[in-house]
Amino acid sequence: MSEEKKSESAKYWQEHLLSWEASAYYEDTQLKAGWWDGLSTFFRGDAMYVRMRAALELLSPHLPGQSVLDVGCGSGRFSFQMLEAGAARVIGVDISQQAVELAEMQRDARGLAGRLEFRVADLVSPVTSLPSVDIVTALGVIEYFDAAAMAAFLKNLNTRYVIFDFPDLRRKNEFPTWQLRQVYIRVNRLPGVYLYSLEQFAQIATPFGLNDLRVVERDGFYYVTNLPA
Repeated sequence: MSEEKKSESAKYWQEHLLSWEASAYYEDTQLKAGWWDGLSTFFRGDAMYVRMRAALELLSPHLPGQSVLDVGCGSGRFSFQMLEAGAARVIGVDISQQAVELAEMQRDARGLAGRLEFRVADLVSPVTSLPSVDIVTALGVIEYFDAAAMAAFLKNLNTRYVIFDFPDLRRKNEFPTWQLRQVYIRVNRLPGVYLYSLEQFAQIATPFGLNDLRVVERDGFYYVTNLPA
């Protein structure tokens, strides 16, 4: 796929993902963060670890024997954790070729090629074909989609159940986190971050068969899901 046909968000993350990941998961990575991403670690702390742990706690009862698509998988950290928690098969997709190659190296080193697959994909491209799975997960992904991109993304999914880190409108009330985030976005020329109410998200998602959605708060993070309560 040519650069011109990729979404702006995809172009950005293709270039910056590994630097961001190095700053977000600084405790267990050999990747090196860029200057601004490294600075953000000071303000973010272990928040991304907390987000991932909370998501796994919500997911774990539903994982045994299920197939999962982990969108925005990066170097595969969450994909590996879901496999260890009982998923029968996990497919990770990301826009970053470098991240996917790193994930594949780690997978092969652990001998998990039969249960774990990684692919490069632009999630909002109309020509993207995603596999049919039981559950789709996404951490730190859908907040970069405006309504049109969100619809394109959801249309590409082939699943009954989802659990996404949710860009809830209430995040605007988180001081000074939200204000600092705006500085980071502008300095790094990051494509917009979009917040939604559950009603707004459901209006986009329902035409694509995603019903009974609810927002769950856990450890300071919001997740939107339709997994059985």
